[in-house]
Amino acid sequence: HNKMHHVHLPPKIKIMLRVYGLVLVLVCLSNVGFSQEDPSIDSAAAEMVEEDKVKHQDLFYIDLNWDRLLGVSAPIEQKWFGRGIGLGLLYDQPLNKNGNVSVAAGVDFTSHNYYMNSIATRFKGPNNCYTDFSIVRDSVYTRGKISVNYVDIPFELRFRLNPDKNGNRWKLALGGKVGYKIQAHEKIINNQDIKIKTYDYPHITRLRYGLSGRVGYGSIMLSAFYSLTPFFDEDHSINQYNTFTLGVTIVPF
Repeated sequence: HNKMHHVHLPPKIKIMLRVYGLVLVLVCLSNVGFSQEDPSIDSAAAEMVEEDKVKHQDLFYIDLNWDRLLGVSAPIEQKWFGRGIGLGLLYDQPLNKNGNVSVAAGVDFTSHNYYMNSIATRFKGPNNCYTDFSIVRDSVYTRGKISVNYVDIPFELRFRLNPDKNGNRWKLALGGKVGYKIQAHEKIINNQDIKIKTYDYPHITRLRYGLSGRVGYGSIMLSAFYSLTPFFDEDHSINQYNTFTLGVTIVPF
C-alpha cells in the first residue's frame, strides 16, 4: 500500500496563501464588473479629454492703428497720419470641439495719437469750464499731437472656419471693450523747434466704451474700434468728437 505524504506548511505561509487567493478572486470579480459597466461612462470621459485638447487660439495680439477724431470741422484740421498702437492679452474659451466658435476676454493697453493744427484749450463758460480745440499763432505752434493712453477690458465672440491645407483659418471677431484713461498729454513744437509737453487734461473722457471687430486670415487681421463715448466729457465740452480706429492686427499666438 502506497502511503500519501502530507506536506505540513507553517501557519504563517497558510495565511499568506489564503490572502493571495482572496486578492486574486477580488481582482477577477472586479474585472468582470468593469466589463459589464455602461460603456457610455467611458465615452463621456473620452469626450471630456477630447474637449480639453481643443486649442486655445489668438491669445496675444499687437495692433498697429490709424487713429481719427470724428466730428472735426474747419478751421480745425487733423493730419491724415494719426498713429497708435495696442497690445492685448486675452483668454480664449472654445465653445465647440473644433474651435470654430469661442469667446474671449482679457486686458489690453492702447495708445492713441491725433495730429492737429490746433491745441486743446480750456475755456470758462457761464456755468462751467469746458475744453475744445483752438487755433494759435504760428510763433507758438507749428506742429504737434495729443496722445491718450487707455487700459481696456476687451471681450469678443469669435468665429473661425476649419483650417486649410496650410493649417490657417479665416477668422471673424465681434465685441467691444471698456477702458480707463491712465494718461493724456499734448506735445507742441514752436517755430524755434522747441518741444513743449502739457499733461493737464482733466476733461478728456476718463471712462470709455465702444464696439470692436476683427477679420483676417492666419496671424494677420484687420481691426476697427468705434468709441460710443465722446472724446471730451459731455459736461465739459461744446463740440462733441468721437474716436475711430482702424488697424492691422498681428497675432503671433
